[in-house]
Amino acid sequence: MSTFGEDLDHDGVISLYEYVAFVLKLYGATPAAGMQHLHGKVASAFVHVGAVDSPVTIDEIVACVDEAVALKAKEVHVLGWEWEMGLHDPITDVAKHRGVNLVLRQIPREVMEQQAAAKGDVEFFELAYLDVEIKATRKRHEVVAKLKNFVIPNPELVPDDVRSKIKKWSDYVDYWAVDWNFADDTFMQGWVTYRTRKNRTLDLDSDPHTYDAPGTYAVMVKVIDIFGNDTSKIIQVKVD
Repeated sequence: MSTFGEDLDHDGVISLYEYVAFVLKLYGATPAAGMQHLHGKVASAFVHVGAVDSPVTIDEIVACVDEAVALKAKEVHVLGWEWEMGLHDPITDVAKHRGVNLVLRQIPREVMEQQAAAKGDVEFFELAYLDVEIKATRKRHEVVAKLKNFVIPNPELVPDDVRSKIKKWSDYVDYWAVDWNFADDTFMQGWVTYRTRKNRTLDLDSDPHTYDAPGTYAVMVKVIDIFGNDTSKIIQVKVD
């Protein structure tokens, strides 16, 4: 099996075809020709591979679902490195109403490691479920974020030695951070907590944040789990 490093041409650039074929092979899928958005197939499901340098968008997924509906396909797997914020629940519901089972899976960072990729020793995890609450305090314009739940979709894929150490849902979280005024561009870390080798505890409540003025703000919460996967959620918060 080739790796990214082995597939690079003399200019250090991998072609789009090589990249898609590489990811499909690691996923256990075969390439499918003649389609615009669906790149391969695994069992009865069609597969779309997201770009390396941009997040998978809602429009991109809708195009995949449209093509699947035209083909009378019942299942689509979308693989991505990064994801447009807040797409998970709404887009899977839309696909379900159209008769398509939509599965969103993270392309693991291990595909970049030559040894892991050569062995095919990588897992494509489904996107995790994240529950966050943003609530006002008694102080004017002040809010706090509370991490309420984090669910790994496929706990049976977690190695036994790791699973034995998991006692509660928060044990899956390695880091989480808050952008208190996300503006649809770059995540600006306003508060963060994370585990260290010496300190394995993790705060589930953020420090308070005070806004300069009342208004409606987009608060983005980003979680990195113990496998290095990134899960984000945006909550619209009205501050009085």
